[in-house]
Amino acid sequence: MNTTARELGADRHDLRALLRAGTSDLHARVDACFADGLGTPRAYARYLIGMHRFAADFEIVIDAVPRLSFWLANDLRHLGLAPMPPSGVRGFTRDADERLGWEYVMAGSSLGARHLLRGVQSLGYSEAAGACFLARHAAGTEWKTVLERLAARAGSDRPADPLLQGARDAFALVQSCFERSAHMIPDSLQGPAA
Repeated sequence: MNTTARELGADRHDLRALLRAGTSDLHARVDACFADGLGTPRAYARYLIGMHRFAADFEIVIDAVPRLSFWLANDLRHLGLAPMPPSGVRGFTRDADERLGWEYVMAGSSLGARHLLRGVQSLGYSEAAGACFLARHAAGTEWKTVLERLAARAGSDRPADPLLQGARDAFALVQSCFERSAHMIPDSLQGPAA
């Protein structure tokens, strides 16, 4: 589905609503990857492997310092998990609105990280032991920053299609990463040391 802002009847002054409506199908598919949350070491391992791949690709697309993928790499190392290779070549996008669409998806995941963190903490993981990414991402301010940027962008006459396309591309990639990561969990996986 290649939805445009015009097809959504988008109000150019409410870009958050446009993005929410224009990505709801893909967002639901991502949520379905972890319908039962991260209540087991296997589910958490799948999440970490997939999220690390997504974060590494995300940082390439928006030309960011590899901060998120670094945190995730530390978590992978702590759990003895190998990173997932890319499934293609990603490149930097020069379109600022498209990058903002990608950032909307990654920053929005910090809201879910708050809930997911509680689940992995109940398994015995912590910021210092296997849950660095979730702890730091949940505490970050990127979501507020993205909302401010969307509000500042709302008054523009530029079409919102690149913004929506960036968000849809990001959701499609994270779904693919989580689907692929299901096949990368070692049989010998153990939970955190007691």
